[in-house]
Amino acid sequence: MSAAARRVALALDVGGTKIAGALVAEDGTLLHRTRRPSPRAPMAGTAEAAVELADAARERGYEVAGLGAGFPEYVDPAGRLTAREVIDWDEQPHALLSRTLPGVPVAVDSDVRCGARGEARWGGGAEEGFLYVSLGTGLSSTLILPGGAPLSGARGEAIALGELGVPSSVDAEWPGNLERYASGRGIGERCAALTGAATPGAREVTERAAAGDEQAAWVLDSAGRALGTALVWTVRLLDPAAIVLGGGLGSAEGGRVRAALDAAYAKGLAATGRPAPPPLRTAATGPEAGLLGAASLVLP
Repeated sequence: MSAAARRVALALDVGGTKIAGALVAEDGTLLHRTRRPSPRAPMAGTAEAAVELADAARERGYEVAGLGAGFPEYVDPAGRLTAREVIDWDEQPHALLSRTLPGVPVAVDSDVRCGARGEARWGGGAEEGFLYVSLGTGLSSTLILPGGAPLSGARGEAIALGELGVPSSVDAEWPGNLERYASGRGIGERCAALTGAATPGAREVTERAAAGDEQAAWVLDSAGRALGTALVWTVRLLDPAAIVLGGGLGSAEGGRVRAALDAAYAKGLAATGRPAPPPLRTAATGPEAGLLGAASLVLP
């Protein structure tokens, strides 16, 4: 197919720290990428990123099928953001993006459902379904039903794995939720509180642990144990065919968090006596799942 005839989706993955964008072909190929820090006014940055992608598509002679965007908030079935827990939005993105690119179809969903859609369509597992867990700056999940559609819930809020408590077997004194304990941001904050050193996220904590910092190592290990144990809870509740780990931290195989997570998951499932427990897999689409899933919102 020639470039002039190729249809693409404009895909946006909007986060608390960055806005990623891509031109995505119908076969899932990422033809062009952009990335920028999230500004103080995230909706203005989102609109600028959309224009940049539209310009890139026009310059390359691509036909635009539509614009899909994922946001790290609760999103209802109508595509409306219903929370301000991560980004301080001042206008509904669907209205803003439709006005920014008139005539271009626009679809909006939560970033974790976008990630799960991308994995289901281009990573595999859509037939049987799976529980998709996005572990990155934050922590969330969504259940992909057999056939590839996510279970959104009545209000679009069936994504809140991070709102669970931390297992007392891991840390009986932790006052917050699982996201504040085991996400990339939470790992950084816990390590900073223990050591007094600036550790914005899991990467910096991992560097400290590799240099011999025992407190940093404990933070990473405990985060993995907490999430692995919580995933056993989800298996008992939902009985998914598989669990797929995505997000920047979740899709990175190896390391202390993943080793502790795997061990806690295996130990917890062994205690349930299940004869064929759900496998724990790394997302085949890796950290690109969110962009791919955003594109899938507008691609046939």
